[in-house]
Amino acid sequence: MNILLFIAFTVFATVLARCPADWNHYNDRCFFLSRDNETFADALKLCEVIGKQYGRVATLATVDDAGTQKHLANLVAQTNSVEFYIGANDIVHEGTWVWSSSGQTITYNHWGPTQPNNRGGAENCAAITYDAPYGFLWHWVDEPCTFESTYICEMPFAEVHSPVVG
Repeated sequence: MNILLFIAFTVFATVLARCPADWNHYNDRCFFLSRDNETFADALKLCEVIGKQYGRVATLATVDDAGTQKHLANLVAQTNSVEFYIGANDIVHEGTWVWSSSGQTITYNHWGPTQPNNRGGAENCAAITYDAPYGFLWHWVDEPCTFESTYICEMPFAEVHSPVVG
């Protein structure tokens, strides 16, 4: 009897604990690669809206270790886009990069050559980009937050609810 309960619970938990369709699972998070271009602020807002449809909190991706960076680089390399917003920014204090999801200072980074450079004094939002001639092989760059780019959302790997319709 105990074994049957254990098997039933395992199957039930496996069915519920997953990422939604079109999201990719890595460790304890689910990631979504957008197909549309948005400003940083609009991308952040859209991630939040998408997360609410699944009863969870979603935000722009936090890339806080080399494993996550490698995983996302492999995902974005399979798309037609060459740049994706992630959740790092230095909007509040120039040169102090924080994650939008937590406000915590970034401790891991994968900046490309000469980055971040705040070119023109107006680059405060981070993106993962590919520009091989300049040495950017899915490295991070700082961009103006008003630049429209594809983006990566993340939400916790947890119970999945059906999207709210209406």
